Amino acid sequence: MDIFTLRSELHKGAMATLFLAEDLLTKERVVLKIPCGDILNQPILLYHYQNEERISRLLDHPGIIRFIHRQRSRQYIIMEHVAGQDLRSRVGKDRMLDLNTALNLMEQLCSSVAYLHEHSIVHLDLKPENILLPKDSGIKVIDFGLANCRLFQDLLALDIKNPQGTPWYISPEQLLGERTDPRCDIYAMGMLFYEMLTGKLPWPRSSKVAVARRRLRHDPVPPRYHNKKIPPRIQSIILRAIARHAEDRYSCVEDLLHDLRHWRQLPLAEGAGADRRPPLWRRLFPGRAVKPGRGQRKKTTALRGNPQIVGALIDSPESDYMLAEVKKQALIRSSDVTLVHVIEEESDSHVRRYGITVEGEKLMARLEQAVQTLRRCSIDPSIRLIRGDAVDVLGSLCSDMEAELLVLGKSRKKEGILRSASVRRRLEKNNPCPLTIAEEGLFLPVADLAHMQPEELSADQVLDCDIFLVDLWFDHLHFHTSFIYQKLLHPDQDPDLSEKHCKFGQFLAALETSGRWKEVISMLGPIHMRFHQVAARMAELCSHDHARLQDLYIRESLPLSCRLKEELGRVSLFLRDHLDKVPPVVPFLADTACPVTRLEPTCYGPLLGAFNLDQDLYTLIRKRNKSSLEGGKRRTDECD
Repeated sequence: MDIFTLRSELHKGAMATLFLAEDLLTKERVVLKIPCGDILNQPILLYHYQNEERISRLLDHPGIIRFIHRQRSRQYIIMEHVAGQDLRSRVGKDRMLDLNTALNLMEQLCSSVAYLHEHSIVHLDLKPENILLPKDSGIKVIDFGLANCRLFQDLLALDIKNPQGTPWYISPEQLLGERTDPRCDIYAMGMLFYEMLTGKLPWPRSSKVAVARRRLRHDPVPPRYHNKKIPPRIQSIILRAIARHAEDRYSCVEDLLHDLRHWRQLPLAEGAGADRRPPLWRRLFPGRAVKPGRGQRKKTTALRGNPQIVGALIDSPESDYMLAEVKKQALIRSSDVTLVHVIEEESDSHVRRYGITVEGEKLMARLEQAVQTLRRCSIDPSIRLIRGDAVDVLGSLCSDMEAELLVLGKSRKKEGILRSASVRRRLEKNNPCPLTIAEEGLFLPVADLAHMQPEELSADQVLDCDIFLVDLWFDHLHFHTSFIYQKLLHPDQDPDLSEKHCKFGQFLAALETSGRWKEVISMLGPIHMRFHQVAARMAELCSHDHARLQDLYIRESLPLSCRLKEELGRVSLFLRDHLDKVPPVVPFLADTACPVTRLEPTCYGPLLGAFNLDQDLYTLIRKRNKSSLEGGKRRTDECD
């Protein structure tokens, strides 16, 4: 799969399957997490994957599993492989840890969770299965499919009605839909500490909502009821962490960590040594129940203040035109993009559910294709699957998001007098934002520009050219990094540097043939020639000369990409010279900053490929230097 070889299946769960794999480039062992594809019957499968894929890009802590980000041909998540077992292997029914071991694990867990909370992330699914115990280091927290991050819209809260999480670990307020309060994690940590020291939980292991909701009104059984060896002060820490009401718990992880480290010096609270169940009168009259919080966000908000565009995946299995229009408008407006597929209610028969499963797997592939299409221009769309009537869902969503534009694909149905109730017509009559129907473009710069004079271009055609120029920049960055990866992965093959794979070169060749675009050729031609000269020098390097390859890439290839972006901006201004009413330049072309100067793992598409290439070359150089030193001889220039 892509540059990974699957070796064995590690685990098959309800949400995804884990495979042990080998990275063919670095020869490292990794884990691939491939989500299940039944997303129409179970939309949460897609939401879990999308959530973890996004949040994982923000994480960098030794106590959290390391995620690896690459361009992919389908949905999957890549993680480091950790040799060892999870905490469940040591904790469970009648299996407990000694106090010192439990305290050590809790301190490490506090460090990891504190890091998450500092970065506005709440895990919301802390349990023994999600805490790995490596053989040679501290813990590793995994599985961020349910996590909440304030930097992203919480689509799980917006589109999934039922509370999410493992019922016997989640906090009372999480049962009521709360997903933003870090004290939800503190509750789960208290439950983990309870189980470590008793081998039991204060609540039955039941997925029934009625059983789980008992914790809304009832206090937990003290851990000393199960294990009287637990010191009273430790019990006080646990009971404060798992208090029913969030305001009675530790306000932050740092306070919990302080008490864990200094538990012997804590004052002995009244009743701290209790080792019995709550009295009968307390069970009959439990007291004030936990109520839903008022501050929970139930509306889709534009977190970064950017304009919002909604693209509707309805009525057409071919969404290319819709995506092209969404991409164009997003680049022009610097907008955030949401792609929505409306799941219309149908029969729930066994046969129909099987058919929907097949449709869902096909939709999963189509959605990934849509995401990658937009990410090639560094647009990161949100995907939403919402049940209901298409017109009602889209109208409500546009209103809720205060969207600037709704883009529909062209319907497969023929227009006619008797078709006035179509989705398009109903939305045109009553939609809270402008509506655009995406159709095949009549003007394609890559094919048509060579046959026109500059002064023949209309304002709309100039904007189409701008989008093409943006595409051209990202495409050429992708072409160059892909060429280097092919050299690294297949050192025995001669790289193909011909123009048949270079969209940039084909475009320039077409302009040269027409003889009408000398100014554009003079701007772009030298850079294109220089790119291929650098590529030819890279091709001549021997297969293991990673240091020189990295030097050429950093010192020559990436600066050329920045120069190309500058020249494409000049071309965009040149195309506007003859227009009476000049449209604004697409922000990407007008921005003087070059994206490759601020590469980071949170980028997407070709920029992510450029970031990965730099990291992979560094890894290969480090491994080779280490291998040379271990062999007793450093060889820095074997090619000579």
